Amino acid sequence: MSRDAVDDFLKEGEDKVPASTIIVQHKDGSPARGVRVVVGFIAGMTPPVYTNDNGVAVIEHHSTGTARVYVDHSQKEAFKAPGKCVVTLS
Repeated sequence: MSRDAVDDFLKEGEDKVPASTIIVQHKDGSPARGVRVVVGFIAGMTPPVYTNDNGVAVIEHHSTGTARVYVDHSQKEAFKAPGKCVVTLS
């Protein structure tokens, strides 16, 4: 294997950032489209991401551990990140 091939192989996983999937739905189970989602850690907050047509926001972050989900500026749930969290709006 050439030196360039080895370098490319070693770099493959280097740029991958952990991500969490936040699913936002209404009480009736329908997806909440276009809502602002932020994940907060002790070290700070992620940039906002808006849910897609399925109510899903995938948020990349470097921090891990306990995180809080904020939907449209309101704290909703806590979960272990990276991971998945379902938020039901009232």
